Amino acid sequence: MKIKIAIKCSILFLGIILIACSGNKDKGDEQGSVSQKGDARYGGLFKMNITEEIRSIYPHNMVDASAFNLMNQVYEGLMRINPATNEMETALAEKYEVSSDGKSYTFTLRKGVFFHDDVIFNEGVGREVKAADVVYCFTKLCEPSDRNQLYAFVIDLISGARRHYESGGKTGVAGLRVIDDYTLEIELEYPSPTFLSILTHPCAWIFPKELDKYDSDANTWCIGTGPFKARIIKANDVVILERNKKYWIDDEFGNQLPYIDAVRCNFVTDEDAQLDLFMDGNLDLAMKLPFEKVASLKEDAKKSAKDAGYSIVTIPGLRVEYYGFQHRSDLFGDKRIRQAMNYAVDRSFLVDSILKGYGTAANRGFVPPAMPHYNADAVEGFVYNPGRAQQLMGDAGFPKGDGFPVLTLQLNDGSNTSIEVAEAVQKMLTKNLNITVELSVLPRDMHYDQIEKGNVLFWRDGWIADYPDPENFLKLFHGKLVPDDSVKASYLNTVRFKNTNFDNYFEASLRNSDMDQRMNTYQRADQILIEQAAVLPLYYEKWVWLVKDNIKNLEVGSMGVLDLRKVYKATSTSGDVAAE
Repeated sequence: MKIKIAIKCSILFLGIILIACSGNKDKGDEQGSVSQKGDARYGGLFKMNITEEIRSIYPHNMVDASAFNLMNQVYEGLMRINPATNEMETALAEKYEVSSDGKSYTFTLRKGVFFHDDVIFNEGVGREVKAADVVYCFTKLCEPSDRNQLYAFVIDLISGARRHYESGGKTGVAGLRVIDDYTLEIELEYPSPTFLSILTHPCAWIFPKELDKYDSDANTWCIGTGPFKARIIKANDVVILERNKKYWIDDEFGNQLPYIDAVRCNFVTDEDAQLDLFMDGNLDLAMKLPFEKVASLKEDAKKSAKDAGYSIVTIPGLRVEYYGFQHRSDLFGDKRIRQAMNYAVDRSFLVDSILKGYGTAANRGFVPPAMPHYNADAVEGFVYNPGRAQQLMGDAGFPKGDGFPVLTLQLNDGSNTSIEVAEAVQKMLTKNLNITVELSVLPRDMHYDQIEKGNVLFWRDGWIADYPDPENFLKLFHGKLVPDDSVKASYLNTVRFKNTNFDNYFEASLRNSDMDQRMNTYQRADQILIEQAAVLPLYYEKWVWLVKDNIKNLEVGSMGVLDLRKVYKATSTSGDVAAE
């Protein structure tokens, strides 16, 4: 009880400090004054929470979905994805042209876009974004570094990127060229239908070269061009972002965005504690709810004599929860064992009993069914079959589990749901395969550090789409991402899966601009993942967000992307949340 009270007092105190420091002292926390045109209101503090720890907020090192949602308010790239439509649109690029062979992209930057003011700049004033900044960021993305886990998105795509990477960053990237202050050219190794999508990814967000002067602190500080800029960054404690008064986008009435004065994000990892904070009025948005509480929240809202004051937004998500196998191990190098464990898990039970229906059993492929243009039903996945599981274990030399070593399933902390699912799977594997499974829960950063280094045999993981294309999911299994040196970390293909047929289909899909043919090739690659039991898919999770009714213009799409540019706080409590 004392801990909960301390958390609430800290959150409220920070909110009071922020309002006092803002340029709108006459505006309350819950609302602002009406804008000059339209119904939107300026002012107010948007209060959110993240239940998962984040490891880095540096664009090239950003591998956590929670960090993406937070830093999406700070950074921008040449392109962005509209959260309501999942369609791409220009951002820092005003326009672009593609050569007739599809390999060369010429981007014209918007003029008058400035980096956030920061002490690192001359006199603390952010300078204008130029083409050289874009080339600098992409060149850094093609270099080996402890702060670069996302090089795989461009290493074989941009011309000369791999050569630059393998030289230790000494040769330069041949495919990156500055034409003039506002024009640049990016040449690809081959025509790519996903290149513009990649430009919406955090790896392609643009930051000033001055950010690197922060050295190791660059992982915990941010300078972008987005609607909000950093005021206080205390990693996994509290982040406060304030309105960027120089932001370059206006709304349809000519009012400068954003409307909100500031964003406060806390890191209360317990989902029940987060829900208490929301119900007590200390949060405007809760992005992860205890599934067992959703039904009662809906019921309470119906019984309320007056408006409940919140809305529950539920949509299918581009997210898959799965367990990883370390393929370079002797144990999980055997496909039959991986297949046996897949057959031994009742995914429908997990969705019905633990997720309370807020998900779909992963009885198809690795790519979620909510993926646009993708026919997930064309992929034949695993179904619950204990008899087949036992047969495969016997074929692998472990009849009735005899001689099978004690297996540890490693989880990261911060999610009660993940632990409940693991406990259920633990019982299924013991019952159906007669093996002993122990659970180990580690801090999130330690969990993933050990996975990437290949030091874990069996672990919990999940993937959320960075952009709406199956390539973003299937990339996790591209054999070329596995380092030859087994001691080196493997950042995306953490299971170290290698399969020539999969690679051939995956790489062919990257070069095919015909949508139907490309999706068909993706499905073939996805089917190989299932046949090889590359991982143990569990379920495709739905997004369940709790939003205060006075929050307007919050659009929730299938990728769960948070975009606060047009969000404002109104005086009324009638809901106005857009869900896809």
